[in-house]
Order: sequence, then structure tokens, then C-alpha cells
Amino acid sequence: MLTLDAIEQFKALAAARGPLLIATDLDGTLAPIVAHASEARVPPGALAVLDRLAQVAKVAVITGRDLNTARRMVPVEGVVVVGSHGLEASFDDPLIPGVDRVALSAALEEVEQGVISACPSSFLHIERKAISTAFHYRTAPELEPTLRQALGTLPEGLRLREGRMVLEVLPDARGGKDVALTALCRQMRAHALLVMGDDLTDVAMFKSALGLAKDDQVHVLLAGVAGGPESPPELLDLADVVVRSTEEALEGLETIARALGV
Repeated sequence: MLTLDAIEQFKALAAARGPLLIATDLDGTLAPIVAHASEARVPPGALAVLDRLAQVAKVAVITGRDLNTARRMVPVEGVVVVGSHGLEASFDDPLIPGVDRVALSAALEEVEQGVISACPSSFLHIERKAISTAFHYRTAPELEPTLRQALGTLPEGLRLREGRMVLEVLPDARGGKDVALTALCRQMRAHALLVMGDDLTDVAMFKSALGLAKDDQVHVLLAGVAGGPESPPELLDLADVVVRSTEEALEGLETIARALGV
């Protein structure tokens, strides 16, 4: 259960001058972390509260999942989805960079083949997304050193992103969850902002929110979801509220929804 202090902070956000934007990560925040990424699901209760919140606030999911997968996981009308760590969006904005998908596909194929050559068993742990490739080692932690070595040098135009028991190769474009959050907040003219996340990529999103609080006078609440030893310490240090599970994250959203009368 949430602490009384956390409940009061969620209520205070709901009472702040709007419009309100709720921006949340997906895996580890809305959907519990599971052994295989393809098995992750957003609980019905979380989908229901997102639907209620979307009636009275702006709601966005900003995730490392590709855009189509994220939409399938969060089939809620009125929720804006930003995928691929800010590189795919369901809205247009000059801050969201374009990607040459043909050249990117060839480059990712080259990386995947290099990893498989260095470690044949890694084939079972590779997740090809729309514009990135994730190399998971949650169920095979012994693969981590080999994966890191194989991904030490990448083709031009690609970069490596670290996550919770995963290494991901994606375009080296000027974009990210932080840029996507800034674009959303300014496009929606938000004056109050909840940001929820659990991973390293969410650190950048948190810092972007703090910049909006300073530069645009936005009322910001940062909620970090603790996932045990995998949680980035910097994320929890930045958080105004630390919740201990996806269930408590849902409780926070429910608190806001009730305070808003939905």
C-alpha cells in the first residue's frame, strides 16, 4: 500500500492548476516485469484507470516498446503512445526525429548476425523491434559479458542502450524519452505533470520534467517504481515518490482518478 505521504502528493497533483499530463513508462511501471518480454501484459485494472483518467486529463505512455506493440498492450482510446524510447510517436512534432528504416534494418541485421556468431545461444534471446533490437539476458545472465563484448563496437548511426537485464541497439538519433516528454508537455500546454518510470531511460525523462518545472513553471511529480536491485539509484534519488511495485503505481493512478472525480 502507498504511504500516507505518497497519497497526499498524488492528491496535491490532482488539485494543481491544469491541464494535467500523466506520462508513464510501460514495462516495470504499468506491466509487471516478466521473464520473457513477449509475455508482458498490462493488468485490466491499469487499463481501466488509464481510460478513466483520459476523460479528464492528457495521458501518455512513453516506452521502449515499438509503437505497434505498445498500442496493442495499451488499447485505450485517448491515450497517446510514444514508442522506441521516443523515436516513434502517434503524434507529429518537429522534436521527434525521422528514421531511415531501410538503412536501419540492414545495420541491425549486421549487429544481430555478429552477436549470434559470437554467441549462438543468444539467438533465443534476441527481440527485433520496429526500429531497434533488444538482447535480453534475464533468463540467461551468463550471456551478459559476451553480449557486451559483441556489442562493444557498433556500425555508424547506432548506439547502445542499457536497461533492466537487456542491452538494446537503436538509432543514434537526437531523440529519447526526455525529448518526447518535452514535446508532449508543450504541445498539450500542460501545467501539471506526473511522470512515472522504473528504468535508466526514465532518468532522462525525469530530468526533462525537472527542466519543465524550472523553465515553464510546471507542477511536477516524479514517481519512481522500485524493482529491487535492478532499480537505477539515480532514478530513485530524483523521485518525489517511490512506489514499491506496479500495484502501488496503479494505486497512485487510482488516487489521482478519484481526486479528479472519475
